[in-house]
Amino acid sequence: MKRILALMLVAALPAAAHVTIDPPEAPANSFARIALRVPHGCAGNATTAIEVTLPEGVTMARPQPRPGWQIAVEMRALARPQASEHGLVRQSPAAIAWRGGPLPDAHYEEFVMMIRTPDRPGETLLFPVAQLCENDTRHDWVEPPGATPRPRQPAATLRLAPR
Repeated sequence: MKRILALMLVAALPAAAHVTIDPPEAPANSFARIALRVPHGCAGNATTAIEVTLPEGVTMARPQPRPGWQIAVEMRALARPQASEHGLVRQSPAAIAWRGGPLPDAHYEEFVMMIRTPDRPGETLLFPVAQLCENDTRHDWVEPPGATPRPRQPAATLRLAPR
């Protein structure tokens, strides 16, 4: 019986040990603080970079600096400029990367950003994450929910609640 229980726990680990977003829900059409939770490294190796792709509709993202890490923000042009509180917006963030560290495999970390959520209540946004580690190892957390009954490498998600 103990052996069966142990096997069940080990089988559940890949799904429970992926990069997640905290909190898992934020109001639509608002500013929200979200944290990418990285629970471990890659097969015993320390994490040296976290690269997140931002979904279409996120018009603003400001990453929080982490001591020992460098930040890079990649922008994309909008098809149509959008009005905002600060004037006309012509581009939006496409990706954010934190590089440096390292984050040892035995520790966890949160990579925080402030985002502007799209006005699409009820929708779940996908934030695919690449976790790069020492010795050229990596985890790509990119599978959308429902792609398989139990994705082995699920993307981080954020549900948009009504305002």
